[in-house]
Amino acid sequence: MLQAIVSDEDGMESIAHRFLSAAVKLDRKPSKCIVFEDDPRAITAAHNCTMMAVALIGAHPAYDLGQADLAVASFNELSVINLRRLFAHKGSTFMELEKQMIEIETTPSRRKLRIDTIF
Repeated sequence: MLQAIVSDEDGMESIAHRFLSAAVKLDRKPSKCIVFEDDPRAITAAHNCTMMAVALIGAHPAYDLGQADLAVASFNELSVINLRRLFAHKGSTFMELEKQMIEIETTPSRRKLRIDTIF
């Protein structure tokens, strides 16, 4: 069951505008949306909108879709668990970076012991 439809009749100028319009119609933050696409330009547009992107391999080879968060040969390969992992991974990556920044800031600098030998 479709909850919202975005089409050419909506008059959106770009792919990113279509994605953002869909997020508004669904009443979801773009960062909580997943775009399913088979075009590398659309995957880039999704990321520019802070959305996740799942690539369908077919029209373009897998190496052209490398920037996607997940690439599948068919939608039969997808499961709710796979899609949830996309968001879980995003959160853990953020927290890992946050942890690294805290460790860097709180770690006291160490002096290097230098020994000069005079002959």
